Amino acid sequence: MQYNNIWKKLTVGQYQLLADLEHLEGWEYMRSVVAIVEGKGFEAVDSYGLVDLRNRYEAIAKQLQQEPFKPFKSVVKIAGKRYYVTRFFEEINTAQFAEISEWNKTKEDQIKNLHLCVASLLCETKWGFLPKKYNGKDHSKRATLVKDKMLAVDALGVSAFFLLSWVKLLEDLPTYLAKEIQVLKKEIQDLTLERDSPSDMVG
Repeated sequence: MQYNNIWKKLTVGQYQLLADLEHLEGWEYMRSVVAIVEGKGFEAVDSYGLVDLRNRYEAIAKQLQQEPFKPFKSVVKIAGKRYYVTRFFEEINTAQFAEISEWNKTKEDQIKNLHLCVASLLCETKWGFLPKKYNGKDHSKRATLVKDKMLAVDALGVSAFFLLSWVKLLEDLPTYLAKEIQVLKKEIQDLTLERDSPSDMVG
């Protein structure tokens, strides 16, 4: 069985299912991997001979082990519709920040909630490429589209780029806060000195 570049067809949902198979072993694991990647269901896979199943699994595993290039795209197309990717913290609003923070509490969440996080970074476009205002009400609908229709490599590219920005922000935040605290201390000190200094005497 020949598989032509699995990463060019693997969706976010399939990627998440594959990542959730760690509890399986042996033939059951191989059966599940083949069923997920081929998308034909277990009924079709169970009709394969054992040697055929193993060969299919090995061909799939070989491609999955090859780390794909994860491109970052400022505009992605999902199910024929274009979305602008909010990639910098300066661009996101409080609702988006709250959503992403909620779904990225642990390392495991990065894969399990990948579709939710990516959906929080997407804005519909006008005139092809310009972003519209973020629409939180349609988040569930976008998340379903991401999971079922978006390629895993595209979603991983978006996620990786944003997480790098996220880490940079978290690294810079203490420094920023420390500077702000120093400014506030100086202002308080100046106000205290002004209050305690004797007023000018008018003769």
